[in-house]
Amino acid sequence: MVRNLGVTLVLLTLGAAPALAQDTKKLEPVVVTATKLETPADQLGASVTVVTGEDFQTYHYPTVDEALRQVPGVEIRRSGSLGKTTSITIRGANSNQVQVLIDGVRVKSPTLGEAELSDFAPDLIERIEVIRGPQSTLYGADAIGGVVNIITKKGKGPFAATVEQEVGNYDTLRSRGTVSGAWQFFDYALAASHLESNGQFQNDNSTQNAVSLRLGATLPADSSVAFTLRWNETNTGLPVKFLTVPLPRDPIIDHNNENLSDTLILSLAGHTHPVSWWESDARVGLYHNTNIFIDLPDFGFGCPSAPFFPCEFPSRITVARREAEWLNHFHFGKWSTSTFGLELRHEEANSQGAFPFAADSDTRSGFFQQTFRFFDRLFMSGGVRVEDNSRFGRSTTERGSLSYVVKEWGTRIHGGAGSGFRAPTFNDLFFPGFSDRTLKPEHSFSYDFGVDQRLWNDRVRLGLTYFQNEFRDLISFVFTTTAPFVRGVNIGRARSAGIEFTSEVDVTDTLTLAMNYTYTDTENLAINQLLPREPRHRWNGTVTWRPIPRLTLFTQVNAVTEQFEPTGGASGVYNSGHTRIDVGGTYRLLNRYAILKALDLTARVQNVLNESYAEVRGFPALGVQALVGLRASF
Repeated sequence: MVRNLGVTLVLLTLGAAPALAQDTKKLEPVVVTATKLETPADQLGASVTVVTGEDFQTYHYPTVDEALRQVPGVEIRRSGSLGKTTSITIRGANSNQVQVLIDGVRVKSPTLGEAELSDFAPDLIERIEVIRGPQSTLYGADAIGGVVNIITKKGKGPFAATVEQEVGNYDTLRSRGTVSGAWQFFDYALAASHLESNGQFQNDNSTQNAVSLRLGATLPADSSVAFTLRWNETNTGLPVKFLTVPLPRDPIIDHNNENLSDTLILSLAGHTHPVSWWESDARVGLYHNTNIFIDLPDFGFGCPSAPFFPCEFPSRITVARREAEWLNHFHFGKWSTSTFGLELRHEEANSQGAFPFAADSDTRSGFFQQTFRFFDRLFMSGGVRVEDNSRFGRSTTERGSLSYVVKEWGTRIHGGAGSGFRAPTFNDLFFPGFSDRTLKPEHSFSYDFGVDQRLWNDRVRLGLTYFQNEFRDLISFVFTTTAPFVRGVNIGRARSAGIEFTSEVDVTDTLTLAMNYTYTDTENLAINQLLPREPRHRWNGTVTWRPIPRLTLFTQVNAVTEQFEPTGGASGVYNSGHTRIDVGGTYRLLNRYAILKALDLTARVQNVLNESYAEVRGFPALGVQALVGLRASF
């Protein structure tokens, strides 16, 4: 089925091409993350995908990670059922090498070094911008593979509200309410949600409560200020017991392990553009997370069967990041923009329990970016950043990119190259036993180039991009003779290279087909092995159809080939590939009745073929999972 997916979608596309109706044009999205200025996507040399708030409404994504699965070059890995730890990789760069932001605020853990996607509820999302390729010039450490920026929705127009209620198997319940609007110069948006599920095993439950808020004000002199808050509490059972390496496909159940994560994200941002040649942005942000791991003794399991010492290791880890950024953009006509930026960041962590430690660090950064626009066809940008960290010293990164548009042909040629680095985490530097305070940052050099083509009055949109990443000074582990028997060292070298193909076809005004394919060839050069958990082939496909005005239907396909797992001894083992098919839709039951603007019946069925698979070996994914609900708009 995996091999036939691309052929099937292409045949459907070709067969449906004669059915094209009246001409329509798909507007290019405006992207902020790639340049820190609102820029049309066709003027960017970087590879960009935007997941919109309308996509969340159409496809009823229950979590943020589900919305990212259709993005080319992106791999999502959830360790089991809803609420379990979920990570993201881009183009072979691991989750520590991908920067994740919410309204510009970094949300990666300073201890683990990766963003926990399960801690972010899909509420009040205006759009998610995914920039693939190195972005350390604008975002500093940990942006080797790319940047994911979740942007909160702004309230607009008169008062509006929605109430949603969904139920499904595995005792799943999802509730959400939102209010939004604008009054004179003031805008507001508020959402609260609850998601719970009992999963497929004993102790496989998950409960998530979330609140999201955005308050804004429009001021004179083309100025504005906005405050955003996102709070999320996730409580999950951890049913998989670590007894063997690698983990068996059918897990041994742990009846009492539990994890509680409490996350708070705050942002206050101001913008002013008082004269045509100058505008300025300032932002302060806070990321705070408390993670409690409860690991009680299990009857019948003693120390000899556990791979770690001590046998049970409960912990309470609190991390915080405070950051401030100031940008100044100088415009010279329509052809040139120069951006100067300063950033300060303070990070701290406190670990209590079996492995206690405390750490903090300060970072000061300055960067410059220059953008040129010639004849509304040629767009070039380049930049440099210097970042100084109190723990591991100074790093300098550079990046340049180009986009050339041939409007008469509907063609865009784009490409870019840049360096990047990944900072050692607090765990790498200070975790008792395997840390090393002399570790250096990981470094990389990456480039990509490609072409986008539009046909049939923009109804057919195609893209092909080649990318290559080279990593050095990777932080790896070597075995030692004392507990915990491993230690971090800078010995790794690796590479990843491949292609991304994207296609989207508006067959008719009511039928759209989309398919993307990513080929990723990876190698850990230090040990001549594949990079862990990175599939060589990845397909995504979506069919969206509106057969009648009241009804919208969709089908989504996600397919990956096998992935290398390095935990199976010298030669490792492989996690089998899989194909997951999701279906669903929306039916308008009522339209404008009294104060009710609309009442919709919604449905999403994931893994409709009930395929047995695991995105992370040893953590089985759910079988058929259905969510059916009602959405009322006022």
